[in-house]
Amino acid sequence: MAAPRLIAQVVIIGSQIVGKAFVSAWRQAARNARATPVEGGSAGAARGGDALSRNHRMTLDEAQQILNVKNVVKEESELQQMLKNFDHLFAANAPLKEGKPHSSHYLQSKIVRAKERIEAEMFTGGKKGAEAMAEAPEAATKP
Repeated sequence: MAAPRLIAQVVIIGSQIVGKAFVSAWRQAARNARATPVEGGSAGAARGGDALSRNHRMTLDEAQQILNVKNVVKEESELQQMLKNFDHLFAANAPLKEGKPHSSHYLQSKIVRAKERIEAEMFTGGKKGAEAMAEAPEAATKP
């Protein structure tokens, strides 16, 4: 008689523990969902940059790290360096060629997305960015 009662108590206590853990996890998830993440620095950052990051699924910092440049938006010499790095990295990860055993479609995709993200930042960054891209149209249109 004591064994069935003991088993029932263990099941009830176990379900209470699991239920409390579930409720606690649910509350924590709700708190995390309400919290607003701060990306890219100060809270006063422009919302346009956040929209670009969401649309391109890449931050400007990440794009600049992939293409190994610092301030493409502000310096035209960095724009030329970005295009040179883009061409080199894209060709280095091109599909298989003779004597080249490795290629990466994933890396090529990241390289293209990084270039697109930086170009989008330049076009929304103002007239200077559009002028810089107009000076190098043949290099900017190369895949």
